[in-house]
Amino acid sequence: MLIQIATLMLSLMLLVMLHELGHYVTARWFGVRVERFFCFFDVKFAIWKKKIGDTVYGIGWLPLGGYVKLSGMIDESMDLDQMKQEPKPWEFRVKPAWQRLIIMLGGIIVNIILAMIIYTALFASQGKSYTDVNKMQYGISTDAVQQKLGLRNGDIPVGVNGIKFNSLEDIYKEALLGGNTLEVKRDGKEISLPISEDFRTQILNYKQGFFIPQFTFVVDSVVENSAAQAAGLQKGDKIIAVDGFTTPLFSDFKTKLSQYKGKTVPLSIERKKEPIELMATINKDGTLGFSQASPYLETLISHQDYTLGESFSKGLIEPFESIATQVRGIGTLFKVKDGRKQVAGPIGMVKQMPKKWNWLFFWSFTAMISAWLAFINLLPIPGLDGGHAVFAIYEMVTGKKPSEKVLEKAQMVGVVIILSLMVFVFGNDIVNMIFK
Repeated sequence: MLIQIATLMLSLMLLVMLHELGHYVTARWFGVRVERFFCFFDVKFAIWKKKIGDTVYGIGWLPLGGYVKLSGMIDESMDLDQMKQEPKPWEFRVKPAWQRLIIMLGGIIVNIILAMIIYTALFASQGKSYTDVNKMQYGISTDAVQQKLGLRNGDIPVGVNGIKFNSLEDIYKEALLGGNTLEVKRDGKEISLPISEDFRTQILNYKQGFFIPQFTFVVDSVVENSAAQAAGLQKGDKIIAVDGFTTPLFSDFKTKLSQYKGKTVPLSIERKKEPIELMATINKDGTLGFSQASPYLETLISHQDYTLGESFSKGLIEPFESIATQVRGIGTLFKVKDGRKQVAGPIGMVKQMPKKWNWLFFWSFTAMISAWLAFINLLPIPGLDGGHAVFAIYEMVTGKKPSEKVLEKAQMVGVVIILSLMVFVFGNDIVNMIFK
């Protein structure tokens, strides 16, 4: 749990600091005094703070964002006393509208640039790996729920809405986010299955495990004092049959074991290309107690490397594709049953973090969240950067500056909206934690 929390916190701290740095640098560039520069919110007290020049730098205790307080600006602090005084030349409110617009967009621009840099580096260093449906020999494994939706063991997903994809991950994404039909190969023929609301709900509930390839397997390791050890199974053994029934695929093997819970059955083994017969007592939960390996699954992975130029080109586009995917994802939540339960706040996000430190995940996650924060902050909601930008654009177009009363009321509305969203997200996390 500590690694999961550390992954999320480090990512958020980096993003908040750089976002606020975007506001800080542009404000200083145009001669606006920065009164406070905080990572996280310092409600009542701060973990650390220090005044350097005109600016108080610090770290708050509430990890829900961060802020830069600019002199002469109506923000979430609602410092109205300052606004009643005569404007000073270093205040935000006296600067031209175009300068205020750039200051407000500074954090968003930094978020987008950061995402582009990280994605470019990831494409250049890692390339792209995916499960290639063209290499699948045995199709996917299905359970009773999936079979009710029309899927069958051995189906090979090949496309969505009539569009073919090489990547099984892309098919999963498109089926979930916008698919009306799923195209699969079955017994050498291509058929189309309708993607209903229930179908989409089940895809969402299964997370990334909805399309699981069937695979051949060998014994990788045997659990100490297990039924597998008692039977004499060894690493590298290939289980050919259970009680005379052939089990070429792991799904066949699991199904057959479930029919012999608590019973002793013969296993046909191939060990170093030699046939062996063993007797094994199946556990009451239908297992033997070993982990499996599958060289076949490794053959399904295709990898594409990119040149530096290609990486740069893809890195420029990827933040916007990431935003589009997440927007489509939110739209999907309104189309499926109990979609609200899938909304994750900080608590839910911690659970999604890897339990072991993973730099590749960290940077991929940071790039995605950086792009998403840019989009969220661009929304024309008072209190967010986009809300302030709207007023600046209005003034640039009309030549009229909104009154301070209008700005105050808009800021109050924005605070209510933002707090309501925070209550919803945290409440949803707590409900999911209690009832899941």
